[in-house]
Amino acid sequence: MLEFIHELRYAERALTTIHMVTWIKRNQRAWFVSYLANKKPGTGYNSFLLLLRRFSARLSRQRPGTSKRSQEDLEDTRDIFEAEFHREYRAHGSESVYNVDETGIYYDMPPNYIWAVRGGSSKISSGDKHSMRTTEALTAKADGTKDPILFIMKGVPGGRIEANEFLTFPAGHSYAVQEKAGMDGRVWKSYLHTVLHDDIEEATVILVDNFESYVSEASYKIINEELGSHLCPLPPNSTSMCQPLDVGVMAPFKRHLRELWLYEDIITGDDDDPFSLTARQKRLVLIK
Repeated sequence: MLEFIHELRYAERALTTIHMVTWIKRNQRAWFVSYLANKKPGTGYNSFLLLLRRFSARLSRQRPGTSKRSQEDLEDTRDIFEAEFHREYRAHGSESVYNVDETGIYYDMPPNYIWAVRGGSSKISSGDKHSMRTTEALTAKADGTKDPILFIMKGVPGGRIEANEFLTFPAGHSYAVQEKAGMDGRVWKSYLHTVLHDDIEEATVILVDNFESYVSEASYKIINEELGSHLCPLPPNSTSMCQPLDVGVMAPFKRHLRELWLYEDIITGDDDDPFSLTARQKRLVLIK
């Protein structure tokens, strides 16, 4: 049945308990009939579901998502892009190939579920309706060297966060404010000028997602004319397969952050609500 499961998921088909039951009825009919015969009348269904739940402990229970492209199509795209990339940029050493990717990190999220005393109420008097989110842009060279991180926070450009908080943030990284805490053309242009410009010493290849801000005319112009480098966007809708940072770095990076959180010193809010930090405190914690 494991082979059946892997084949079904490779084809990006839904896998449910019904599929498992159907496979067993079709391929292990004799065993299935014998199993039910050994159960008390009326208990076979629940007993068999419990058995399947124990079997499914080796799997991951997830919400189904949709994909714009099939796994096979993505693999073909990856292979073609890889061949073209190495043919086009074979003269560039690993120290002159840059990979840029971004990821969102949340300090907290409004809870979908809470723990409640059994038999008690689940109502809450108040709570955070909005989470604290930042976007981190990571840049790594093919030789493993990492550039400073760009932290993008939600706020008004040129407002109080830039004026009052930037100087309190750790040195050695780059900081920006954007209305939705995301990358846009203005932030990307600033990053090219303030971070990559100082780091690039020779003609380089900058590998990025096929994101509007990255592949804009202004972006190409800065990278080609001011940085003397090449912009190489990934094929559309192929990040999950072709983006090196997304495939091999972002997930371990976030696991490491969760591990560090366990050892983090306790940070408290005000006396009235020590569990709720101010937005300024959350920003500083996320950066540190």
